[in-house]
Amino acid sequence: MTKVQQARPTITWALLGFAILVAFAALILVPVWLEPPLSKADLSAVPAGESQVTLQQAQAQLQNSIRSTLLQGLGGVLVIGGALGTWRQVRISREGQITDRLTHAMDQLGSDKVDVRIGGIYALERLAKDSAADRLTIVEILAAFIRTHAAWPAGHHSHPGQHPTPEVDETMLWLTDRAPDVRTAVLVLGRYPHEWREYRLPLRRVDLRRTNFYHGALIKVDLGDSNLAGSAAVGVRWEKCRFWNTDLRKTQLREAILDQSEFIGAHLEGTNLPSASLRKADLTDASMRGVNLRDANLRDANLTRADLSGADLSGADLTGAILLDAQLADVRADHGTMWPAGFTA
Repeated sequence: MTKVQQARPTITWALLGFAILVAFAALILVPVWLEPPLSKADLSAVPAGESQVTLQQAQAQLQNSIRSTLLQGLGGVLVIGGALGTWRQVRISREGQITDRLTHAMDQLGSDKVDVRIGGIYALERLAKDSAADRLTIVEILAAFIRTHAAWPAGHHSHPGQHPTPEVDETMLWLTDRAPDVRTAVLVLGRYPHEWREYRLPLRRVDLRRTNFYHGALIKVDLGDSNLAGSAAVGVRWEKCRFWNTDLRKTQLREAILDQSEFIGAHLEGTNLPSASLRKADLTDASMRGVNLRDANLRDANLTRADLSGADLSGADLTGAILLDAQLADVRADHGTMWPAGFTA
């Protein structure tokens, strides 16, 4: 403990004692200053006897009224001071609780059990809603969690356009099944209000193949005699089904592997996806205005009704991609851009 810290309680008590002395002095002196006692000359101006006594009593009552007003004001100041002290203690207690919650959530993220890690991710999401000061920190924590638990091995992507898997692995499990904690972190970041992030989400070189970048609540589904192979399955009737679109605007996804992922209706405005792999990805109705897809691999991707206005498609491979009703106003392309067969740029 430093000398300053040791002297702080003494200084506080000294200041408190000085304030009490000043308050008592004010109670004694201020009424006398405002309503000074009657002089002999003042008393001689009135008849002797009861009139002088009555006048002196009235003067004393005026001084007592001033003292009462000062005491009420001092009481009000003490009440306000007590309220401020209580508010400060509540704030300190709340900050301590937030710190404890953050520490506990971080401990959960480091658990070797998947369900515990998922609980930690949702705890961080709740904490971000409660504490504006910690939102950016939580974004960085979740982004680091995804990069750590869904990273490609070192040494891949020796040059733009090269991908670690020559062919799309059709047998790969969905991210929900093979890494549910990673998908939970992706969804939490995806439903973060954009204005909370303040900068690009750093998700470079992550392996998010076969990821659903949307989530929803299905109230009722009638399968009939069909297989549930997707929302377009024959005989499937969806009722009261709500989907929340993922918001990944201005996210840094350079060289990310997103093959067969579903970005249906996602917000990807200004997202950085150079050299990313989006083979057979479903980008139906995605908003991709100003997205950077330079040297990206979009083979067989579904871009139906996607808004690619102002996107950079220089060197991008769109062989076999579906561009039905896609918006391509002001897109940037070059001699290295590969369009679907029969498509006129």
